[in-house]
Amino acid sequence: MYPLLLSIILSVPADTTLPATVELESITITAAANDPYKHISGSAVVLTQKELRLFDQSDANTILQNQPGVYAQQEDGWGLRMNVGIRGTGTLRSSRITLMEDGILTAPAAYSAPEAYYTPVIWKYEQIEVLKGAAQIITGPQSTGGALNFITPTKEGDEQEVLVGGGAFGQQKAYWRGQKAWGKRTQIQYGAYHHSADGFGQLLNSTTGGFKLQDGYFKLVHHLDDKDRHHLHWLTAATREHSQQTYLGTTLNHALTQPSMRYLASANDQMDMDRLMNRLGYTLNFNQGFFRADLYRQYVHRNWYKLDKVNGQGIANLLQQPTEYPVEFLAIQGLHTDTAQASLKANSRYYVSQGIQLRGQWSQRLDRNILKHEAGLRFHYDHADRFQHSDSYSIVDAQMALQNRGAAGAAGNRIDATRAASGYYRTTWTRGSWKVQAGGRSELIFASREDFGAADPERTGINASARANRTLIFLPGMSINKQTEQWNIFAGIHRGFTPAGSKEGVLPELSISTEFGLEHTQRPLQLVAFHSAYDRLLGSDAASAGGSGSGELYNGGSAQISGVEGQFSHHIHRHQFTLTGTWTRAVFMESFSSEFDGWGNVEKGDVLPYLPIGQASLRYDIALKPMNFSLQSQLLGARKSSASLDQWDLPAAFVINAAASIPLRPSTTLKLSAQNLTNTRHVVAARPAGYRTFAPRMLLLTLQAKF
Repeated sequence: MYPLLLSIILSVPADTTLPATVELESITITAAANDPYKHISGSAVVLTQKELRLFDQSDANTILQNQPGVYAQQEDGWGLRMNVGIRGTGTLRSSRITLMEDGILTAPAAYSAPEAYYTPVIWKYEQIEVLKGAAQIITGPQSTGGALNFITPTKEGDEQEVLVGGGAFGQQKAYWRGQKAWGKRTQIQYGAYHHSADGFGQLLNSTTGGFKLQDGYFKLVHHLDDKDRHHLHWLTAATREHSQQTYLGTTLNHALTQPSMRYLASANDQMDMDRLMNRLGYTLNFNQGFFRADLYRQYVHRNWYKLDKVNGQGIANLLQQPTEYPVEFLAIQGLHTDTAQASLKANSRYYVSQGIQLRGQWSQRLDRNILKHEAGLRFHYDHADRFQHSDSYSIVDAQMALQNRGAAGAAGNRIDATRAASGYYRTTWTRGSWKVQAGGRSELIFASREDFGAADPERTGINASARANRTLIFLPGMSINKQTEQWNIFAGIHRGFTPAGSKEGVLPELSISTEFGLEHTQRPLQLVAFHSAYDRLLGSDAASAGGSGSGELYNGGSAQISGVEGQFSHHIHRHQFTLTGTWTRAVFMESFSSEFDGWGNVEKGDVLPYLPIGQASLRYDIALKPMNFSLQSQLLGARKSSASLDQWDLPAAFVINAAASIPLRPSTTLKLSAQNLTNTRHVVAARPAGYRTFAPRMLLLTLQAKF
């Protein structure tokens, strides 16, 4: 795929002329920056490309955690697994928010397997929209906390950009990207990216935890006429990852005393992933609005080959109670003198996501009133195809030796599929300084599972079992905005929703979410209060959450999440200060017992796991001509890895990042960035299995050139 993508890029003919530029288009959800009513669809944050590149961070968790109302959980230290939640939703694999690229669903299987592993590679995006509140009427299917919309490049004209860099732990980073006006009506964009590292994990006397990540895209926009009415859009994007990543963490004691330690039994763990996205779009512009149609298809294959059990004991239980399994715990470390049996599962999954999406907008004026009508339809299909096997290894004398290859499909042989039809309509009424927006979203979901069983690798269906679950839901929402001379005041309410999966009898997660906020019209100051009341939470028996990996969904008790989020920026001469913060109270409102390790035996008033009470970020930027310097401090409050715990086992943390850049020539910049400047190695998670710590200090030196 990558040689083909690269050949397409290299085949672009050189052209020294400068034809008329072509306007590139992507689907954005927020209003334009100069629109004083940009909060009418709910409070939103737009991260620009400059902000995304400021510290040369590849970890989306670190970048997004700085935003108000956004929570993140680091996992591997490199950002290979994005764990993000918004306004109290769970962070696990970003499964409780909607992920989009140019307004199109980009998760491998947003309905059938929302927790599937895919993290958008940050380098190529022009901006990221963090959507909250009633804006989710036009996104879905996850519509309680918020959504992320990753915007691909839309620049016009001819430009090339090259970056090369290297840093700690054998890190290598490079990309080439550009755009070119190709004739009078066509604009192309392209890019190729490479990022790799040796890793910082220590396994006996060797280094592990490294990775190799490749990403690329080709984008074309063609005007069908000279009046800017008819446009065709084409995007092809591909990603490939190979990494030495593992589910196996350590005990809390080892995490605190030896934060980079990896146990012997994880020596063969690795992830391989390939992704290919194709999109074809058409846009019709007219005087009072537009119509857009998008046809999309995404294919993802991943196989995470990793330790699953030792002597029949699951690794999550083993590390939670190491004293109960002393033989197995010693064997995991390679310290046991007798032979132990380890099971490594090849978690091979094939994902397909495809559909057609239609959107339209039409505006009209009635005397002093302005009405804007918006509507959309999406017909979507996705599936998650499990075809897994488990291999047996012996652990003896600090070595792992293959004993037996498992039968294909014996550790999982099923297809989870979902067909969904969704639609929305909303109207915005404007009169003077007032705006009111109201609308609703409907989802018709048919989720099914066909399990062929361990003894039918050919999938003849002789002993197959099937099940299905149907959901029809209407999700209303509205918001109101009032502009005064100095303030925008806004409020909103909407119905939140999370699909229930294919198990009959499991009900979708429902909530009522409200927000009230204000923003200064002259200064970058915003303050928002939010509240979500959940009728019933949905839990998932995912291996990434410490469960068995069956993926089953089940209903839990009710909960309430309240909070305040804000951001403020102030400029004094060459100095810029930017402060963001979020305070959250997230508690269960009833007692219940759950087999989900993240909940356990819940008592009314217990806090939801992995949600800090408070978090904040302070960034300082200064321009010392010709040098630019930025310093960022991140404060994260303590969290619980399980609601039923008495203690806060994930402690508060304070992390500092820094970056300094200097132009060598007008088009060339040298930058030195430092992540985790003080080398804080705090505990960040107790899942998937065992505790893991924040990445150590990383220095990265890059050279960027534009021409």
